[in-house]
Amino acid sequence: MKDKNNPKKNGLVFVAMGFELVFLVLGGQLLGEMLDKKYKLGGLGQGGVIILMMFGWFYHLLILLKPFMEDDKSEDP
Repeated sequence: MKDKNNPKKNGLVFVAMGFELVFLVLGGQLLGEMLDKKYKLGGLGQGGVIILMMFGWFYHLLILLKPFMEDDKSEDP
């Protein structure tokens, strides 16, 4: 991120994170449903895939927020 002080760009990053989360949950639901049908897991596949995707998204979130946290540290007196 070259221009960390641009509020529009910073806002778009957080809006994009919301869309990522929505599509990850929907994708996890579809993929888990396919696993449930194929292996007759009774809903465990769907829940498991969604949880795995949430952990992956949270890790991605930490990577995305790292520049913002470093920027806050540099502004402290």
